[in-house]
Amino acid sequence: MEYSKSKYEGSMKDNKFEDEAGVYEYPDGSKYVGHMKDGAFHGSGRLFFNGGVFVGVWEKGKTVEGGYQFGDDLIYKEEAWDYCDGKTDRRFHSEIQENKLNRASGGGYRNTPAAKPLKDGCYDAGDGYFKAKDSKVYSYEDDKVLREDVTEEEKTFILEKASTTFNTAMGKEPEDSDDGENDY
Repeated sequence: MEYSKSKYEGSMKDNKFEDEAGVYEYPDGSKYVGHMKDGAFHGSGRLFFNGGVFVGVWEKGKTVEGGYQFGDDLIYKEEAWDYCDGKTDRRFHSEIQENKLNRASGGGYRNTPAAKPLKDGCYDAGDGYFKAKDSKVYSYEDDKVLREDVTEEEKTFILEKASTTFNTAMGKEPEDSDDGENDY
């Protein structure tokens, strides 16, 4: 564990993790809390990630059942996923929970307050804004590239489902500017 930079809190048996409430923390801050047996996740537990948690049951380190819950309490469903399917309620999950609409000043509808409004040709990708022109996701705060590896499936989802500006939704192409700013 010294070399992996991981941490473990709990009982040991034969120099292996063995506890009904062990805590194993990964170097990135993700954390497992739950049953450990013979050095592996075994039994019920929770695997916490930045922005969500996987609640499940493990056998000898392998998941046998469970589900993922996002940070806003939306529960992921592999089948019959109706959230943001384009046919049903298009509100964000937080708006459904709080029974209200969030309106960002100047831009399209957003799930969270943004540092600045969306510009034409851009879409709210959740973790940043998606610029359709170059298929990259940029940071809301400082316009730095967050992701260049947007898959075709994700791109299609963003273009069909994500919030954008009125002009973009109406098919108006964004104007290019030569002011040196990232005009996304």
